[in-house]
Amino acid sequence: MFTLMIGLSATGIAASVGVGLARSQRRKRNIRQALGLPTTGGDRAQSAVHQRAIREYAAAEARIRDRSPHLSVGQRRDLAVNLVRARGLLPADECRVH
Repeated sequence: MFTLMIGLSATGIAASVGVGLARSQRRKRNIRQALGLPTTGGDRAQSAVHQRAIREYAAAEARIRDRSPHLSVGQRRDLAVNLVRARGLLPADECRVH
C-alpha cells in the first residue's frame, strides 16, 4: 500500500515536471516565431543578441498584459515586437509582425 502511494506520487511529480517543460519550450518557440527568429534548434544555437531580444520581448509582453488587459493577444504581441525592434535588438527586416 505504502509502495503504491510512493509510486503514484513519483509518477504525478514526473508528469507535472514534463508538462511544465513542454509549456516552457512551447512558449519559447512562440516567442521566437513572433520575433521572426528560427524556431528550430536549442538555446545554445542562438546568439546573445537573440537571447536578449527574447528576454526583452517576454518582459515587454508581460508589462503590456498587466497595464492594458483590454488588448487582444495579437495586439500585445505586435506592441512587444515593435518595442524590441525600437530598442535596436533586432533589425527591422528580421522581425515579422503577426
